[in-house]
Amino acid sequence: MASIVAASGALLIPEGTEVRVRLNERLSSASNIEGDEFSITTDEPIQLSDGTIIPAGFRGRGEVTDAHKKGMLGKAGELHIRLDYFKIGDTRVHLRAEKGGEGKSGVATTVVLTLLITPLFLMHHGAELVYPQGQKITAFVDQDTKVPLPMPSAPQVD
Repeated sequence: MASIVAASGALLIPEGTEVRVRLNERLSSASNIEGDEFSITTDEPIQLSDGTIIPAGFRGRGEVTDAHKKGMLGKAGELHIRLDYFKIGDTRVHLRAEKGGEGKSGVATTVVLTLLITPLFLMHHGAELVYPQGQKITAFVDQDTKVPLPMPSAPQVD
């Protein structure tokens, strides 16, 4: 679907439009918990199918959907996040994007070393999962969204 400027003076951002965002803070399975919110910023200009370009720099929010700290026996930490929206003026542009995974597991190594050497290796921990500040993620607009014109400029990024 092409973007259009509606007669009402609004720009339509179609569902499925690709948006590159970056995390504005560090997220970790060691320190974040389910429900934690974090900020994001559009990282690249957004090109609509009719050639309209929305500048980078609009801010939004995401949420930690699942987090588990690393554990004994080499169990790795887990962290799952969801990108929710970015705002252009007062309009929320809802996103769909999830990212998740676990840190490096050391379960097999721990079991082998425990059997061969000493039970103290049972206290070996896996690694935490970390998404560093500045991590880039590709998201997609979740639903057709009308942004009133004239469109406000993106806020200055710190």
